[in-house]
Amino acid sequence: MRFLPSRSRPIPADLERRAGSGLALFEAGQYAAAERAWRTLFADCERQLGPAHPETLRTLDRWGSALFRLRRLGESAQRHREAHHRAAAGLGAGDPVTLVYAYNLGCALVVMHQWGEGLPLLEDTLRRQRRRLGQDHPQTLATAKTLGVSLFMAGDAGAALDLLRSSYERAARAFGPDDPLTRDIGENLRVALRNTRTY
Repeated sequence: MRFLPSRSRPIPADLERRAGSGLALFEAGQYAAAERAWRTLFADCERQLGPAHPETLRTLDRWGSALFRLRRLGESAQRHREAHHRAAAGLGAGDPVTLVYAYNLGCALVVMHQWGEGLPLLEDTLRRQRRRLGQDHPQTLATAKTLGVSLFMAGDAGAALDLLRSSYERAARAFGPDDPLTRDIGENLRVALRNTRTY
């Protein structure tokens, strides 16, 4: 799951404090407490800021991420889907914010093995990120890694290996072989190569 950077415009102090508290709980691994915090915060953001406000959408998406960590995957997908829908309607399908929510929804779907919806969504997200952010952007490469792993899990080892290999090469050129993202993609590539014989 991805989180957006800190907000660009101020919100009421109480909402800001509660948003920070929820994030601190999440980062401390207290996912049940974070889920409760973001669930109640979302309702107040909708009421005070409106359904399309950036903070409302950010809180809705974070709520989905807490549900994901609690393995409440169906509920997680619902929250991420709604955040993605609202962002696409307000910002456009190719906006970087919308793409973060699309990625998070795609992650929830593929973990549930809902390949028919999850794989096309991740593929579309990757295409849009390549156009908007560039081939070597960390978010683009991270999406390529997730899509590669998902393709492998879905049984398309050839496409998975091609994508993981090209993503690893791009990450190594852009950030170096010791960068955490490069190492992460490389490890997933090695695992896929090691297990290809079982597919």
